[in-house]
Amino acid sequence: MAKPEELSDVPSHWCSYVTVDDVDAVMKQIEALGGKICHPPIDIPDVGRFIHFIDPQGAGLAAITYAPTCGQGCEEEDKPSE
Repeated sequence: MAKPEELSDVPSHWCSYVTVDDVDAVMKQIEALGGKICHPPIDIPDVGRFIHFIDPQGAGLAAITYAPTCGQGCEEEDKPSE
């Protein structure tokens, strides 16, 4: 897969997600401790709310708060038979 031109100077990398109780509170802590928020929190319908950030040492990471309904909604007919 080719890298978009606007990302040509960004090295290949992984992004790990850490589950937190409150993304907005964590964002404030990150900023207070010298980290950088790459973009404001983003909501994904039926999944949750997340941010990507860079810690004070330069490592990238993401934090996510899952929606209470995330993973629910599997209908009986969708479940595998035994």
